[in-house]
Amino acid sequence: MWKYTGRATLVATATAGLLLGATTPASAMTPFKPTYTLATGWTCAGEIDATALSGQGITRSGEAQMRLRGTFWSATPGSHQSGCTVTTTVEWRNLDTGAGGSAATVVAGGPSGQPGPEVGLTLATGAGRIEATIRTTPLAHLPSTGEFAVSEF
Repeated sequence: MWKYTGRATLVATATAGLLLGATTPASAMTPFKPTYTLATGWTCAGEIDATALSGQGITRSGEAQMRLRGTFWSATPGSHQSGCTVTTTVEWRNLDTGAGGSAATVVAGGPSGQPGPEVGLTLATGAGRIEATIRTTPLAHLPSTGEFAVSEF
């Protein structure tokens, strides 16, 4: 009798774990390919790394957090006293609802290849599959586009 009771308990526990796990929204972290760009200040050029974050415990329901960090280099002698900056825009579109929008911030970094401080943007995208493009203005750049999911919880 104990043999069957033990199995039944094990099966019930495993099933409950699967069901509860399936109803809990997962947190997601989606890295983008770098956005290559020129930047202001002492002839700077470099890249902006971006990661989209969403999910319970990270953002509010229907929102995503975009984290941006710049790494820049300068060929100008004596430029190590000044930093490099670039206005960075994240344009997004919800592929499920058709909603869209954009948000911008300044990304900064030192001119000697050291990553700058991480900056964040909150995107109120609503739930769905989100396509986002990272651009810099008004300077020349190679944009980066990625896709991630945002859930309601």
